[in-house]
Amino acid sequence: EQITNPSKPRARLNLAKTETIAEMHSKHKQGLPTDHLLTINIYDPVIRNKRKWEMCCISKEEQVMWYNAIRAHDGPVGDAGVAVGNGGAWSPNRDHHEGTSLQFPNVDSGNNLFSVNRKMIHRSPSMEQQEDVLLTRAAEKAVEVWMEKENIGNNKKEMSTSTMVLLFVTMNVALYFVRNGSEQTFQATLFFINAFVLYLAMERTGTKSTSKETKGKGLKAKIAKKKKKVMETDEINAPAIEIEKLHQKIMPGSTMPRSTPVKNTELETKLQNCGANSAEALRAYAAAPTESIQVQPHSYVQTDASLFNLRIGPNYKRNKQKAPSAPALYDLYSMDFLYDSTALKNVSDKFKIPSIPGITDVSTGHAHIPPMLVINTWLPGEEPSVFAKNTDGDTYSIPMVFVLSKDTLEQLKDIDTASPGVKLLSEWCRRAESEPDFKGRFKCMGQIEDIESTSIPKFIHGYNGKPALVTKSGTFTRHENYIEFTINVNYWAFLARKGLHSLMPYFQDFIFNVGFTIEARHDEEMPEVLLGGCRIMNLDPDKAAVDV
Repeated sequence: EQITNPSKPRARLNLAKTETIAEMHSKHKQGLPTDHLLTINIYDPVIRNKRKWEMCCISKEEQVMWYNAIRAHDGPVGDAGVAVGNGGAWSPNRDHHEGTSLQFPNVDSGNNLFSVNRKMIHRSPSMEQQEDVLLTRAAEKAVEVWMEKENIGNNKKEMSTSTMVLLFVTMNVALYFVRNGSEQTFQATLFFINAFVLYLAMERTGTKSTSKETKGKGLKAKIAKKKKKVMETDEINAPAIEIEKLHQKIMPGSTMPRSTPVKNTELETKLQNCGANSAEALRAYAAAPTESIQVQPHSYVQTDASLFNLRIGPNYKRNKQKAPSAPALYDLYSMDFLYDSTALKNVSDKFKIPSIPGITDVSTGHAHIPPMLVINTWLPGEEPSVFAKNTDGDTYSIPMVFVLSKDTLEQLKDIDTASPGVKLLSEWCRRAESEPDFKGRFKCMGQIEDIESTSIPKFIHGYNGKPALVTKSGTFTRHENYIEFTINVNYWAFLARKGLHSLMPYFQDFIFNVGFTIEARHDEEMPEVLLGGCRIMNLDPDKAAVDV
C-alpha cells in the first residue's frame, strides 16, 4: 500500500532537530527497481545510538536532488535546537560545499517510490513552541500538585529538601531530553512526565480514604491522645496495649493473644493440667489439629505445615514438582505485634528471651544450631514511596519465637541419618552468617485461606502462597542460645511494598498463614520442609502494641 500510494508516509523525521548525515551511492539490492540509493544516518545524542533510512530513487537526477535537499541539514543540532547543515549542492566535481543552505524541494512524482511532503519533514517554529509550552505546562502542573500535597501556602509548610531536589532534577532532565533528543526521545519524555504528574495527582486525591483504608494509620494520634489523657486523669481507655520503655522487659506473646482450644477437646484437657507457657503446653499446641483451635479475631496459633507446597526431587529444575510439606522443624512459641516510630532492632530490647526447661536449655549436639529461632518481620507503617525506601520510619514489628521440635532434636543426634531438611537447616545455621548467598536461601510464604471469598483485589490472588526469597532484606544475627533473623520489607521492590501495605486494612477480614523455609537447590537437599509458621486470624492493625 505504501509503494502504490507514495503520498502516505512510512515514517516522519524532523531534520531540523535531528543530527543526520546523508550518503549517496550506487548499489544494486534485490527487489529494488534501480541502484540509485540514498542513506540517511540518524544519530541520537542522548542515548548515542545510530539508525539508518534508505531511499531508492527512480533516476540519477532524482537521487541528486534528494541528496542536496537532505544534506542541507547535515550535522549536529546547534544551540538554537536546529540542525546546522552543510549547505551547498552536490555536483560531480565537488565533494564539499559552501554557500547558503537549500530549501527542501517539493517532490511529488507519481513515479517516485519515496515521496515526502515538506510539511511532514520540517516541523514549523509554531509546532516547536507548542511542544515547549506543553512541557512547561506539565512541569507547572507537577509543581502545583506537589505543592498542594505538601500544603504549601495554606499551612506555611516548607517543602522538604529531598522533594525540591527531586523536582528540580526531574524537570531539568526532561528539558534536556526534549531539547537534545530525537523524536522518539521527546515522545518517551512526554509520556514519563504525564505519568509523573498522574502519580502526584493520584497521591493527592488518594488522601480521602474510607474508614477501612485508614486502618492502622492513626496509631501516632492515639499515642498523643493517650498521653494527654494520662496527664488529665489516671485512666487510660484505648484499644492498643502500652509498653513503657523504662519498665522491665515483657515476656514474648504479651502483645498478641494465642487462640484458645475448642471446648471439650483433647487439647483443652491437656492445657488444664499444665501451665500456659510450659513445655507440655507448647508441644500440645504444636501437635493439635487445626479444628481443635477456635478461630478468634486478632489471635494466632501454629500453622499446619501441609498447607504449603514445597520443592521435591528428583531434578526439580526440569520437573518443577512440589508436594505438601512434612511437619515443621520448629514449634511456634509466641508471636507479637508492635507499632513504633522505629523498627524493633533486637527482640531482646523489648522482650525477655524465654527460658523453658527441657526445651530452651537442651544441647542440640551442634554448636552452630541453637535451640531457638527468632524471626522478626518489619512491615512499613507508612505509605511506601516510589522514589525512596524509608528504612527506619513508622514500622510494624512482628517477632515470632520458634523452638526446635522434638523430632528435629532427635534427628540432630545423628546428622548423617537425618532428613534432607534437617541437614539443610544445619548447613544454613553454619554458613548463613558469613555467606550472603547461602543466607539468601531463606524463603517466606504467605497464604490467605479461602481467598476467593475475600474482598482482596483479584490481581493478588495469583501470588497467594508463592514463595519470596529474602536476600538483601534479611539480617542474620547469632546470639548465645538463639538465632535472630530479621526481614526488612522496606528493602523490597516498590510494588511488593505497596501491595503488602495495601493489604493491611484487609487483614482483619481473613486468616493468613505465613511460613518460612530454606530453599533446596540440589536433589540431596530435597524435599524441602517448613522451618516454622504461624496462622494469624483476623489481624487488626489498630490493636498493635504501641510503644510510648
